[in-house]
Amino acid sequence: MIVTITGGMGYLGGELVKLLLMDSSIKKINIIDKGIYGISHLSSLFDSKINVLIKDIRDKPAIASVIAESDVVVHLASLVGAPLVDRKPIEAYETNIEGTKCITDLVSNSQRFIFASTGSSYGKVDGICTEKNTKISPLSSYGKHKAEGEAIVRDKNGISLRFATVYGLSFRTRDDLYIHSMIQKALIDRSVVLYQGDASRTFMHVNDAARAVRHFINISDLPYDIFNVGDPALSYTKREICNLISKYTPFTISENSYAADIDQRDYVVSYDRIIETGFKCEKVLNSEIEVIMAYYTARFNSGYLNG
Repeated sequence: MIVTITGGMGYLGGELVKLLLMDSSIKKINIIDKGIYGISHLSSLFDSKINVLIKDIRDKPAIASVIAESDVVVHLASLVGAPLVDRKPIEAYETNIEGTKCITDLVSNSQRFIFASTGSSYGKVDGICTEKNTKISPLSSYGKHKAEGEAIVRDKNGISLRFATVYGLSFRTRDDLYIHSMIQKALIDRSVVLYQGDASRTFMHVNDAARAVRHFINISDLPYDIFNVGDPALSYTKREICNLISKYTPFTISENSYAADIDQRDYVVSYDRIIETGFKCEKVLNSEIEVIMAYYTARFNSGYLNG
């Protein structure tokens, strides 16, 4: 099997490459990535199975042959997260929308196509969100891009994976993720201000997110569908996350009930359908927070973490 991963050098991409290298059924892994973060962070993984193509996903002539030889195409490449998309709206649209169209133009209906979407597409919803019955109402441009991406890949029988809020260390750890940013505030400021502390969402480790992609790579004959990816046992409020972090470092938690959070996402998601396929998250949030805390504490003590 030949698998091509767009954005294969990114936060999730690197973790996925690591897992696929251990799969004997996969003979070749193509990585298409702009390489804006370099390639050294993945150098320990490079072997004869891996072919790296430093190209923009919108450069169809440059990537066409790599896509054509693939049995599976995993489309991860995008500008990720609402703040980044808001800071770079033109680049975000060109990558997230136009780039997705370029990939789908090259993918045939005979190839398995997996698209990384997000639970953020749900926005702020009362009740339990399901793939079939809940109308998506994204609040951010990032969520809207992913919702539009789902519509684009539908015509190619693509599988859209609506990931829960991801966290955890990877080959290129992201500092902007919610749990990571709360840990940094706790270490640097020794205080956190919570807005809408009761707002909830599901969290999942980046390794579990990569395992979910691998899971769907290995499921044959699955037509276009959408799956929420996460675990109901990993749904937490913002307040609960801060309380978990406080077990590992002292800081004060202040709740502001008079102002609204910029991030208005608040939803509870059903993961029944992905569980029925046999997938289950393995990472335990509490123990993983301890690992992440150790990572940021080391950076803080070395002077590489500051406000």
